[in-house]
Amino acid sequence: MLKIAAEGIAPRLAACCSIGATSAQSSCQRIAPQAAKATQKYLSQSQPLHKMLVIKDHYEFDQKVINSDNPVIVNFHAEWCDPCKILTPKMLELLENSNEIDLAVIDVETNLDLVETFEVKAVPAVLAFRNGVVVDKFIGLVDANSIETLIDKLKRKQQQKQ
Repeated sequence: MLKIAAEGIAPRLAACCSIGATSAQSSCQRIAPQAAKATQKYLSQSQPLHKMLVIKDHYEFDQKVINSDNPVIVNFHAEWCDPCKILTPKMLELLENSNEIDLAVIDVETNLDLVETFEVKAVPAVLAFRNGVVVDKFIGLVDANSIETLIDKLKRKQQQKQ
């Protein structure tokens, strides 16, 4: 949506730059505040996007999952795994309106040290972390109700913490 807002402003800014130097200055002085105001208004009204973290190594895992202030659902998956192709989008959909829980995705093919650390034997494998500790987990493709139950459990604990 930001792109749409910028596209509406861009032609006016481009037009003011193609006019003569003195005319361009006065046109840009009139249009620039409007452009800034429109962009500011849009940004203030937009919903914060849910964070999906793609973990590439053990260091990123420590920084983004273990040290996270939010609970994090970690999804171990593989590109060749058909159930993973169903589970990841479903989890994203269910977490779409949740700003207090993050989703971390880890490719088992490129993160063997994390696979060994958490003894992942099958994919998809999902672990829920809070304060750097595994608080829940499941393996395989589960129904949406099971995922919602996990999310609700993490939300309740997060709200109790605050």
